[in-house]
Amino acid sequence: MTNLPNPSRLHLARLFVVAIGAAFTALACTGPEPLGDLQGGGASGTRGLGTQSPNPGGGTNLNLNPYGSGAGSIASTGTGGAGGDCQNQVIAVIRDFRCGDSSDTDSGGGATKHPDFEPAVKTAEKGIAAATLGSDLKPVFGNTAGIQTVTSADTFSQWYRDTDGVNMRFEIPLPLTPDPLVVGGLAYDNQKFFPIDNQGFGNQGQTHNYSFTTEIHTTFVYKGGEVFKFVGDDDVFVYVNNQLAIDLGGIHNAQTGTVDFDAQAAQFGITKGQTYNMDIFHAERHVTESHFRMETKFDCLVPIVIP
Repeated sequence: MTNLPNPSRLHLARLFVVAIGAAFTALACTGPEPLGDLQGGGASGTRGLGTQSPNPGGGTNLNLNPYGSGAGSIASTGTGGAGGDCQNQVIAVIRDFRCGDSSDTDSGGGATKHPDFEPAVKTAEKGIAAATLGSDLKPVFGNTAGIQTVTSADTFSQWYRDTDGVNMRFEIPLPLTPDPLVVGGLAYDNQKFFPIDNQGFGNQGQTHNYSFTTEIHTTFVYKGGEVFKFVGDDDVFVYVNNQLAIDLGGIHNAQTGTVDFDAQAAQFGITKGQTYNMDIFHAERHVTESHFRMETKFDCLVPIVIP
């Protein structure tokens, strides 16, 4: 388990900006989507603080790691959880990429075509992301033998890290609302999840912009009875207390992953009354559909934005 900060530090995490960039154009990426499945597992990692820097869309983005560093945990005091604001939304960092399909020959404003988007092989794969979240709050390449849809650890490292000449960053809120399918909980449900259509590197000859990743960070107080569920495509990696809880890696149709916090408390090393982090990573890497549904039974989520 990793330390969480005092309330005054996490209070800074309330400062965030939704940044929307300019639109560009590019050419086509095509092909059908195959099927796949899910799994979980993992161990804990470490954390540190970042710095404030300009946001590409204007204003400032507080590049703050809100979780602290080292081992141990802090008890929650009140519904805010670790001193932050409870909100019925999270903030998603979206990074746009140019797809690597051979039909895409446009210069894309000088950006490099990324080989992991529209790769030659399209299949569901486990083990793309390592079981432990990295010290910078990002997934680490699992180096699992036989991975076919990711070119290398270097290309995977660009999925959730701002990289000049490779990706473009946007920040958008995702509101969670009452849902009849989630008794006593909230959901964000978007069966056409295309948050940056006609933006970034453009739709690349398609009706939607398909080549992007999604990164979400939040904290919660574990009180007992909580469940988190994700339904979507393509890759989805969910970490709880730095441990991989859902692995829906690879290119596939919509799949489902569920975290039962009571049943998996020992696996995650979590204790009732304590505050923990949950980190969600998604990638849309292939046409022609994009499904994104999150269900929670937390009564408090604190949205976090990091670099």
